[in-house]
Amino acid sequence: MSNANIAARLRTNLVALREKRTLTQAQLGARAKIAAASISHFETGQRQPSLDSLVKLADALDTSIDGLLGRANVGGQIQVDPIFLRASQSSAEKLDTLKRITAALLADDSPK
Repeated sequence: MSNANIAARLRTNLVALREKRTLTQAQLGARAKIAAASISHFETGQRQPSLDSLVKLADALDTSIDGLLGRANVGGQIQVDPIFLRASQSSAEKLDTLKRITAALLADDSPK
């Protein structure tokens, strides 16, 4: 796969994931600790993110670097419950709420 194809998929996926999370470029920048102008440059292809920036973006968008680059799962096809797929497409606020609820539910799983 050419670098141009990877760069194009990164731009497309970065915008799509940011919009699915209903984040502005400024909000994503704040979450990733990257300037909003840099987010804009990454989305328009004016600049390519460093590896450090890719990690920060993936973490801020609750995805993997492979998810940002549009690559297939390295480990092959994995069955994912549809509820988790729906959750992954939620806004950042809903994802934060789901994380808190899940953490609380799992905390109650301690042996009695």
